Amino acid sequence: MAVSDFGAPIPGNSLFTHAPGERPWERPTELNTVEDTISYYMTSLSQEDVLDDLMVAIESGIAINPISEAITLSQVMRGKHTLDVALVVKPVIMEFLAAVAESNNIDYKFSNKDPQAELDTKERSRVQMILQGALAKTKQEDSGTELLGEISEFLEKDVGRDEVMEAQDMPAEEPQEMQDVEQTEQAPEDMGLMARR
Repeated sequence: MAVSDFGAPIPGNSLFTHAPGERPWERPTELNTVEDTISYYMTSLSQEDVLDDLMVAIESGIAINPISEAITLSQVMRGKHTLDVALVVKPVIMEFLAAVAESNNIDYKFSNKDPQAELDTKERSRVQMILQGALAKTKQEDSGTELLGEISEFLEKDVGRDEVMEAQDMPAEEPQEMQDVEQTEQAPEDMGLMARR
């Protein structure tokens, strides 16, 4: 069955739907220097109603990095400043928001990513690949290969350090036989000679 290409847009058509300079980011920007842009952001973000809403967003768990990135990129799209200025100004906005959050005793985070968790995941997968390669090369099964297999299975389960620490802190469960013996050995304290059984 043949597909008709006659109704599809011509490649590059989006480049010609608007006249050059019609979009805000195609015109010369309003702010040309980093200093002017920082001054603009500090003035606009320091307004009480804007700052209150930003602090509510940070307090609700939104990281500072995506907030500052959204602020700067929206102004690039409006033609306020260029993208390279946005990249230079973004860390300043992040530090400003962090300082305000800290002065208001608000817990904040710069990013939603946990770099240590990403490193642990990469290391875990690397070790697992090496173990599986070693297991594939071994020809005889002995206690060493069994241990490597157990380590590989443990790594596949993706158990984190926190879960292992929690498991170590929990008291070990007693076998059912021991619990039954303890229950039969304990006599109720309020039973006297004439008490009902």
